[in-house]
Amino acid sequence: MKKRIYALILAVATLLSILAVPAGAVSSPDSGIAMPGTIKMDDCTHNGVKYDSPALGTCHLHQMHFGLNGKSTMGFCAEKGKGMGWSLEGQTWGHPQPVTDPTVTTMMAYFYAHSTGNFTDQAHALGVDDVWDSGYTWTMNAWVQAIVWRYKAGLLSDPVTACAEELMCVYNNLEHTNYSSIDDVMGDKSFRDRAKYILDLGAQGVWGDCTVNEYAYTGSSTSYHPANDVQAIMIGELTVTRELYDLIIKKVDSTNPNKGLPGARFKVSSENGSYSKEVVTGSDGTVTISKLEANTYAIVELEAPEDYQIDNAGPQYVTVPNGSNKTVTVTFSDTPEITGEGSIRKVDADNPTRGLAGAVIKITGVDNDFTGTYVTGEGGYLTDVPWKDMPLGSFTAEEITPPENYTKSPDVNKTKQTFVWDGKTDVALVFENDAKVKIKLMKLDDSGNPLPDAVFNIVKDGQIIGTEATKADGSITVTDVTEGMYAFFEVSAPPPFAALTEPVIAHVDQATINGGGTVTVTASDKKLPTLTVLKRDAQSGDVIPDTHFEIRGIHYDYAASFYGITDVLGKDGSL
Repeated sequence: MKKRIYALILAVATLLSILAVPAGAVSSPDSGIAMPGTIKMDDCTHNGVKYDSPALGTCHLHQMHFGLNGKSTMGFCAEKGKGMGWSLEGQTWGHPQPVTDPTVTTMMAYFYAHSTGNFTDQAHALGVDDVWDSGYTWTMNAWVQAIVWRYKAGLLSDPVTACAEELMCVYNNLEHTNYSSIDDVMGDKSFRDRAKYILDLGAQGVWGDCTVNEYAYTGSSTSYHPANDVQAIMIGELTVTRELYDLIIKKVDSTNPNKGLPGARFKVSSENGSYSKEVVTGSDGTVTISKLEANTYAIVELEAPEDYQIDNAGPQYVTVPNGSNKTVTVTFSDTPEITGEGSIRKVDADNPTRGLAGAVIKITGVDNDFTGTYVTGEGGYLTDVPWKDMPLGSFTAEEITPPENYTKSPDVNKTKQTFVWDGKTDVALVFENDAKVKIKLMKLDDSGNPLPDAVFNIVKDGQIIGTEATKADGSITVTDVTEGMYAFFEVSAPPPFAALTEPVIAHVDQATINGGGTVTVTASDKKLPTLTVLKRDAQSGDVIPDTHFEIRGIHYDYAASFYGITDVLGKDGSL
């Protein structure tokens, strides 16, 4: 017992150093509990213990339990000097009168809380929630009994002093010590400090609310106790209102913490095993568990949302409440499963097969915080966009700076594109740029119509830089033009046209480079004539089919062999 009292005083001493309380505060006298009109004694025990109080004289110690609202509750004698004993078991007390003295209600709440283990959340948080064993309960019963008698005797004008004096007397008698002053220090704190601390915590409601009533004896006389000599009983009902709290579990996309994920399944369990429940996040990515008692909870993610993988299943531990917050939020993140691919490319508007390096493109999230600026490399591709780490959502890709020798289109629709990245669907964007300076060859037939499929070697300053065929509109466009002499040598013309024998020349000077624009040159091909050879018999004039001819050009390298043919109408001898 001595060790238990010493440990409790040390605990009080420690808590005094960290918690300041208002000395003048008082606890609520009425918890609203209805007290019964009659109580009956269940049992009465006397262990022969007594002690001497300077204010009360000799005090004999009993423990008495009464039936109160369905529970067996400790009661205290209210009239020192009258009788009490086991022969009164089964007798009744009635005519309850409320007792509202704050010192009495606090000390009885303190006793009931520690003897039954019924503590408030504040008591748990402060660590003043030890449950007394039976031996220590006898000691505290003596202390509280003395306070009740002092109240009845009108000796509680200074509650701290009164409580400290009785505590010291109980301790001296039961532990055989010789403390003489309530300011004597045991451990590192005095009896006065401990009494003040207990009363101050009671004033803050730490021990709970206790409704106290005094009951007069209404039973009959016994062989040991005449009815008129039986003590009244003071008894209380402790109300501990535990705060209930809310726990919010939030599931977010690891790449975009602003995006809540529905469909994540969690298991929530209390550390003491009293609570266990599975929950699933809703449309906003959260799930709220309400009316939880103060405790430490373990949260484990059991199943990730569709198309996501669990980053860390936990458990994550969270203490409820967290400080003064009645609602505590814990956040889990999951990573999207990426199976799609992304591609952004910059090309020449006149030759989309030609990728352009050096274009600066900025990617910005529409519904997320992502932003990044990238430069096209070989082949015109952006190669360092972090597709697998980007948040899922909507984005804009915008050309900031065009490649060297190219211009940015004034049409915003050609410089800014919006796309959705869902990690599943491939993204392929293409941006086109017009060259700042271009050379355009226009190939026409002898009637002035565009002539496609004419093949030219493109030569700059004597070096072939490309070979291209004219498009459907008869054009070939050369981009990435620098100062110099350009020549187009026709390699082949589409039949029945003759290829040019002389090159088409375009000269580009520095002034043209500085001014930009398109240098256009024109070339025309002439249609080749048709040669008809008719073979006839010199005598009869009849046509002669299947005659072999060889035709050679005199000035050009042309040679061909032909046989006369016969059509379906007969032999005409022509080729």
